[in-house]
Amino acid sequence: MAKKNYTKVVSPIGTAAYAWIAKPDEGHQYSDGKYKVTLIMDPNEHGVQEALDKLEAAVEQAAIEEWGKCPKNLRSPIKDGNDIADEKEDKDELRGMFLLTAKSKFQPGTVDPKRNDLPKEVSVRSGDTIRLSAALIPYIAGGQKGVALQLRMVQLLEQREDGGSGGGSEFDEAEGYSTNFATTAEPSKPAQEEYNDDDPTDF
Repeated sequence: MAKKNYTKVVSPIGTAAYAWIAKPDEGHQYSDGKYKVTLIMDPNEHGVQEALDKLEAAVEQAAIEEWGKCPKNLRSPIKDGNDIADEKEDKDELRGMFLLTAKSKFQPGTVDPKRNDLPKEVSVRSGDTIRLSAALIPYIAGGQKGVALQLRMVQLLEQREDGGSGGGSEFDEAEGYSTNFATTAEPSKPAQEEYNDDDPTDF
């Protein structure tokens, strides 16, 4: 049986949250043993809304290719921050934002704005400015159809202010972002909950 080719996409630029890139999420209440990151994006930032529209179109096309048509109540990997804030009182800062969560059981590659591999001592952490590449994976869970994001690579554009393999071919070079990263092996902060817990696929 031929291996299926999944559509690959590149996200808009955003802020990393619940980043587990250097090591998988293990040993905590909500751990699932996967590498993952949630990307928080402001649609008012230059190019973000346009990129989100293209991503949504790609998600719908992936569903059509899988099932012949786009399901009426398709679970999209693009989450509206307003919906999350309405459901959870402590998430009001997400109003007006959009979120993506990408996961994989394999460690993703990491590159800088010029598409050079990050040094091993540089970690992608929550609060950093990043974008990611992922494969669109259709799935069915609990009778509902959806499309999830399988994390492939992360491009670190800028470290958060308190921050101290020739890959990245999916990305173009990101102008205006620093390549002078602090060398730190500080691990990602533990994630106590997920913004997007809809991905049942065993990547």
